[in-house]
Amino acid sequence: MELEFILDMIETNGYLGLFLWLWIGVFVFPVPNEVIVMTIGLATSLHVLHPIFAFFAVYLGILAAMTSSYLLGRCIGRPLLQYFQKRNKFTKVISKSMKLMDKYHALSLSISYFIPGIRNFLPFLYGFSKLKYRTFALFAYSGALLWLAIAFPLGYAFGEHIEVIVAYEQELFLVLGFLVLLIAAFKYRQYRKNKKHNTPFLNEEILDLEKSDADPAKCKK
Repeated sequence: MELEFILDMIETNGYLGLFLWLWIGVFVFPVPNEVIVMTIGLATSLHVLHPIFAFFAVYLGILAAMTSSYLLGRCIGRPLLQYFQKRNKFTKVISKSMKLMDKYHALSLSISYFIPGIRNFLPFLYGFSKLKYRTFALFAYSGALLWLAIAFPLGYAFGEHIEVIVAYEQELFLVLGFLVLLIAAFKYRQYRKNKKHNTPFLNEEILDLEKSDADPAKCKK
C-alpha cells in the first residue's frame, strides 16, 4: 500500500476518505485490512495524519463495513448465500466460519476479526441467522476495537516491516490478543477479589443497623 495514495486521498477527501475506504473499499479492493491499517499507522508516525482522528476514522469505517455485511445477510442473505456456495473461493470460508460459529457461538464474532477472510464473512452469516443486533454489536464491535488497538500501534511503530508482520499476522495477532485478554481477565479477577474482600464489612454494618432498629431496648431513651 503506497503512502502516496493515502496522502492523495487525505488531500482530496480528508478523514472522510479514510472512513469510506474502510467501509466500502474492503468490498471493492482486495487489500487485507492489516495492510491498510498498518499503513495508516505508519502515516501517523510520519505526522501525515493525526493519530487520534485517524484511529477513529478507521474504526468507524470498520464498524460500518461489519454492519453493512450483517444487514446484507439479514435482508437478502438467502440468495447471496446460495450464490456464494456455488463459488469455490467462498466454500472454504463458509466452512471455516460455520465451524467457528458452532464452537464459540456469538463470541466467534470477536475472535473472527483476528482471522483474515472470515472477519468479513461472519457478520453476513450472523445476519442471515437473525442474530439480534444488540448481541452482534456487542461482540463484533468489541472484537474489532481490540484488533485495531493492536494493528494500529504495530503500524505506527513497525510500519516499514508490514510485509513481515502480514506474513505471520494470524499467529502474531492471536498471541497479542490473548495477552490483552489475559491482562483484562487478571484485572477483573483482582477487582472481584477486592470487592469480595470489602463486602463482609459492609454486610456487617448493615446487619448491625438492622439489629439496632429491631431491638426495642436500643430504641428507647
